Amino acid sequence: MSIDSDKLKSEVISNAKPENLASGKVGLEKESLRIYQSKISNNLHQQSLGSSLCHRFITTDFSEAQLEFITPPGSNKTVELDFLDNIHHFVTQNIGDEFLWPFSMPPYIQLDTEVPIASYGSSNLALFKTAYRNGLSHRYGRTMQAISGIHFNYSLPEDIWCSSLFNKEQLNLQEFRTDLYFGTLRNLHRMNWLILYLLGASPIVSKNFLNSNHGEFQKLDSHTYYMRYATSLRMSDLGYQNIRQSSLVMPLNSMEEYIFNLKLATETKCEDYQKINKEIKEDCPQINANILQIEDEYYSIARPKSNSGLSQRLTTKLKDTGVDYIELRSLDINPFQRIGIDLETVYFLEMFFLYCTLKSSPQINSDGIQESRSNDLLVATRGREPGLNLSNNRTEISLKNWANQILDEMIYIAELLDDETNIYTDTISKIKLHIMDPDQTLSGMLLNKVLTEQISFHDLGIKIGEENKSYYINMEKPENSDWSLLEQESSDSLRRQAELEKISNQSFDDFVKRYFSE
Repeated sequence: MSIDSDKLKSEVISNAKPENLASGKVGLEKESLRIYQSKISNNLHQQSLGSSLCHRFITTDFSEAQLEFITPPGSNKTVELDFLDNIHHFVTQNIGDEFLWPFSMPPYIQLDTEVPIASYGSSNLALFKTAYRNGLSHRYGRTMQAISGIHFNYSLPEDIWCSSLFNKEQLNLQEFRTDLYFGTLRNLHRMNWLILYLLGASPIVSKNFLNSNHGEFQKLDSHTYYMRYATSLRMSDLGYQNIRQSSLVMPLNSMEEYIFNLKLATETKCEDYQKINKEIKEDCPQINANILQIEDEYYSIARPKSNSGLSQRLTTKLKDTGVDYIELRSLDINPFQRIGIDLETVYFLEMFFLYCTLKSSPQINSDGIQESRSNDLLVATRGREPGLNLSNNRTEISLKNWANQILDEMIYIAELLDDETNIYTDTISKIKLHIMDPDQTLSGMLLNKVLTEQISFHDLGIKIGEENKSYYINMEKPENSDWSLLEQESSDSLRRQAELEKISNQSFDDFVKRYFSE
């Protein structure tokens, strides 16, 4: 590579125009559980919502009852949230007596089997997706997979790749773009704790997530417990981090290293998972008995993604096209917003991504990654604790001081992005109040609400869910500018699934072999 990142970053800043720097594309993926008669629904994915396999905007995640809403990427953040709002309206109008659960942590689940695994039809692709979910079920349990969240996808403004430096130097644009995104990834990992502090909204969990030693937990009601200063138990060792991947550390210093290690995990047998094939008497209990069935199984707070629409494995796409955007996966659902996220959060995340990109990002070793994980766990379980200290490059620093330092440095980016409305600098000012007063964070507000109103977590979920449902039921179809698009896509997706099932003429084993050979 003939040019270093810092040189390009300097030019980007010096030549930045607000309308260009704010033109990065945002896409959202929001998961929500369908609830029927106060429990996770066992009803099939509604035909009126189209094919969960082929629909571009409405699909399912792990469970048949776990809807996933996807917005197409765009640079107009208001349009993105409006589209997500319109999906909620369309879905609510098409799920009968069900409503959408407003929290990331699921309601109390008595038996693991109460969470139905998603089904996608009879094509090889559908069977592959179901087999993968079977494997997740046997490896980690269905209850953990019922946890929901929001993925925030971000791609840098196109103007960055039009820098005059690319014309002056002999530079492989794909390689440089990938290198720059990996620098962003490293900084996202280093500072993800700030996301958990500000946007974590899961200080409460059902008792089925706890072992016999409740430790620091306090009882909220007969089925739920809380941690006094927790922010995001979803991102703690009770949630996604409570999987047998604690020893897996994917290097973030280059795409080549990242791909090599990720592929290695999908090719290395795991003794524990080999037992699944022997003990579980069902067709396709998992795709394979390797440490990871496929690359998607590796849970990370953020990961590099390709825009390739081909049904290929993640590492193949990255190798062929490089990194096109980054997916941030550590956002809890905001229960105080009907769609789970608000515009202020989107503005903040946009600035945070730019900050993580433009800030110097030295290489990170396994100790550095473990330090970041430790900070995340501390903030997930004790983030609002007075005087909490974190570790920054093995130096102790208070959470408040580090957070204010980051926000002070982000102000310059906010000023670059701002127009006459000052929405970005105003966002920083509001967020600073959350650093001063932890009770203003989402986790603080949620915990204060259930404690002061003496309402159970379950009842609050039902109350909010039914209020949201009532809002969308009373909303007329003409108010939804995307209704026709969503209706047409639902119809078209069913047709695409039927066509896919007709042309599935190879055996499932051959399909799997081809997938891993590409």
